[in-house]
Amino acid sequence: MSLQQIRQARYDAVRNLLRKHHVSAMVLTHNIDQFYLTGFFFYPEEAVFVIYPKGVACFTRGLYLQPFGKYAPEVEIYSHDNGQLEAALEFVRKKKLSHVGFDATKENYLSGKKMREAGCVELPCLISQLREVKDAEELKRTREACRIAYRAYEYVKTRVKTGMMECEVAAMLESFMRMQGATGTPFQTIVAFGEGAANPHYKTSTRKLQKEDAILLDFGCIYKGYTSDISRCWWHGKHEPAEYTKIWKIVDKARNTGIKAAKIGTRTKDVDAAARGVIEASGYGKYFTHRTGHGIGIENHEEPYNSPDSKRVLVEGNIFSVEPGIYLPGKFGVRLEDTVVATKKGPQVYTKK
Repeated sequence: MSLQQIRQARYDAVRNLLRKHHVSAMVLTHNIDQFYLTGFFFYPEEAVFVIYPKGVACFTRGLYLQPFGKYAPEVEIYSHDNGQLEAALEFVRKKKLSHVGFDATKENYLSGKKMREAGCVELPCLISQLREVKDAEELKRTREACRIAYRAYEYVKTRVKTGMMECEVAAMLESFMRMQGATGTPFQTIVAFGEGAANPHYKTSTRKLQKEDAILLDFGCIYKGYTSDISRCWWHGKHEPAEYTKIWKIVDKARNTGIKAAKIGTRTKDVDAAARGVIEASGYGKYFTHRTGHGIGIENHEEPYNSPDSKRVLVEGNIFSVEPGIYLPGKFGVRLEDTVVATKKGPQVYTKK
C-alpha cells in the first residue's frame, strides 16, 4: 500500500467514526493526530484541518505550502500565517457543513471556546482510538525504532567506564541512535547510577560512576515518527550485592510473566496484575510504585495502559511496554522494560536485535 493509499484509508476511517457519532465533519488542530493522518509533521499550532465528506482541507502557514502540497496533493491547502482556526471555521460556514465536531480533550480553553461558539460539538478522542491499532507500516517503523534502541544498549554497555558522568552516557546513547537513523528521542533519556536508580523518574545528572555501582538506563528513539522505549539495568563492578542480584531476578521474572500474559483478548489490568503479582509474592510489592506499562506509537505514552484501573482489552496491533520495577530508596533500583506488540501468534518483543 502506498503512502497516499494509507492516508486515504485513514481519512475514510475518520469519516466512518464521525458518522457513528452523527457528525458530518471534524476540525482537527492536534499536530500529532495530523501526523497520524498525513505522515507529515507540523509544529504545534501551525495547521488546522477540516475533514469533511468530500475532502480534506488544511489551513497553515505559507512556509508549508510547497512541501506539504507536494507531499499530499489530495489535500486542499490554504495559506494563513495567522488565524488558521478562524479560517477553518469560516470554511465550515461557507461550505454549509452541519454537525461539525472537534476533540475537546486536545484543545486549549480559547480554541475550544471559539469552536463551541461556531456551533461545533465536542467529540471523544476518535483519532486516538484509531491510533491504538497499528497497521503494517506503523509496526515496521516501531520495530526499527526498537532495534536501534536495543543496539544502542549493547553498544553503550561495553563502553561504560568508572568515572563517566550520567549525562556522558546519555549523550553516547543518543549519539549512537542518531548515527543509526533515529531523528530524536521521545522523552528525556534517563541514566541513573547508584541511589539514583531508586527514582523511577530520575533526572540524569553529572554524577560519576563509582567502582561498585548500580546502573539503570531508560531511553528510546524516534524513527520515521514512531517511538521505542527500553530499560536495562546491571551492576558495575566485581562485587554485586546479594540484594541487587535478588531484586534483578525478581523483576526479570515479573517482566517475562507480564509479557506472556499480554495476549489478544487479555484485559490490560490483568497484564499489570501478572507482573505485579510476582513482585508482591516476593515481598517487595510496596517498592513497585508505578503501572506495568503504557501504549507506544507516535507518542511514547498513549493507550492502551497496562494499569490496575484500566478497562481496556488487548487487540491485534496494540504496541505497549511491560516495565515492572523494584526501587529501594537510598540504595538502588531495577526496572526492566521491553516494547511488546500483541499478535495472533502471541506477544512479540520488539526491543531486541
